[in-house]
Amino acid sequence: MTKRQLGPTTQLYPMPALLVTVRTGEGSAGILTVAWAAIMGGQPPMMALEIGGSHYSTPYIEQEGSFTVNVPSTKQAVGADYCGSVSGTQDPAKAETCGWTLAPSTQIASPLIVECPLNFECRIVQKIEAGRAAFYLVEILETHVDEGALGDDGKPSAQGVDPLIFTPDGYYYGLGERLGKAWSIGKALQ
Repeated sequence: MTKRQLGPTTQLYPMPALLVTVRTGEGSAGILTVAWAAIMGGQPPMMALEIGGSHYSTPYIEQEGSFTVNVPSTKQAVGADYCGSVSGTQDPAKAETCGWTLAPSTQIASPLIVECPLNFECRIVQKIEAGRAAFYLVEILETHVDEGALGDDGKPSAQGVDPLIFTPDGYYYGLGERLGKAWSIGKALQ
């Protein structure tokens, strides 16, 4: 098989489409769509997100030192795309525009999006400047999940959450079929 060199790219598949919500004042919040994010550790639970410095929500993120990360389902693709395409200066009430409900968090001041099946309350641990953006390393302080998104083991299930996936070619997808259990299907080669 012939390989073609592309140089440095961001072509890693898939990436979750996430909604970052941050308090922007008493009773108000900004919502920003982020696709460049990953879990970075388990003890304590940590996540890293890349957020551009020019976003309406960025100064509030800096001011608050925390935000929620909300995982939209595939049914919320239109709203997630809207929140990533329209600035908070143009629409400071994105939740209302999208038909979403903001609810108080338990550990931080920024609200979570009720309609998202999975929500994380996050506190910024470290910020690393990177060009016109910054990487935020955050500690996950609390996780909220819809009862209907739980698997038999009491943990969020991929099919139950039905996460919205973003790909570097600029499209949204849902998850495909389950292929097998991790740390198990590879035993076929032993």
